[in-house]
Amino acid sequence: MKFSIVTPSFNQLDHLKRCVASVADQAGSFELEHLIHDGGSGAEFEKWSSSQDSASVVMEKDKGMYDAINRGFLRSSGDILAWLNCDEQYLPDTLNKVSRYFEANPETDILFGDIVVVSSDGSPISYRQAIKPLPGHIRACFLSTYSAATFVRRKIIDTGHFLDTSYRAISDAIWIDSLLRNNYRCQVLNEPLAIFTQTGCNLGQTAVSTEERNRWRKSTGYHGTLRELYWSTLHRSRKAIAGAYRTRGTKVEIYHDCESFRRERQAVISEKWVGENQQQSEHA
Repeated sequence: MKFSIVTPSFNQLDHLKRCVASVADQAGSFELEHLIHDGGSGAEFEKWSSSQDSASVVMEKDKGMYDAINRGFLRSSGDILAWLNCDEQYLPDTLNKVSRYFEANPETDILFGDIVVVSSDGSPISYRQAIKPLPGHIRACFLSTYSAATFVRRKIIDTGHFLDTSYRAISDAIWIDSLLRNNYRCQVLNEPLAIFTQTGCNLGQTAVSTEERNRWRKSTGYHGTLRELYWSTLHRSRKAIAGAYRTRGTKVEIYHDCESFRRERQAVISEKWVGENQQQSEHA
């Protein structure tokens, strides 16, 4: 089995270095390619890219993050595809776990895993347990799974299911909604697979994301308070039954600053965290 991991990049070199390290140290009985698509970050990025050999780097103008990801998918040659943003990292043994799951479950087309949200200093602040997303909930509310812990089989790209580049912030939700409505089969692996860094500038927390989400809801007919209340209540009930709201001790090993090794961080956390803003309500 071969993995193709795509990373869209633009002016985030410090984060990117840690992201690349978290992919490079994955080990197991699989092949791996890491494809970075950079939209033109400048001389410092070019100098770094020429000195590293764990990822394949293309520097060319694009039409935004989702266009960069699509270009990476088109360049890829793996059996299992995923994308990992610059401010995200895979946890140790992630790809080995995912590889074993896909090999044992050939009927699964899409796999969602758990993620740990960390603060800018790398401290765990929230644990997000994945449950199978429902198209109605995606449209009426939001996508509750995270792209950092989402993996798909190559046939999804080979059949033309690319990300919609007309959106800047919510194309991942539209993509998953489309895949589920086209009867691709999904499962969840309830183990922590990746970290998502709460930077305060995450695209999902911007006015652009809110505007696009509202516009998409209206276009699909899934807007309205009662519809949102129904799907939100159903989603929260499913999460409660799955145990997603419980408090748990969590340990992560991540790259931080310019260190060349993973540093262990641990905390007792739940799904929510103090000081959480828009992200809290969107992924409740």
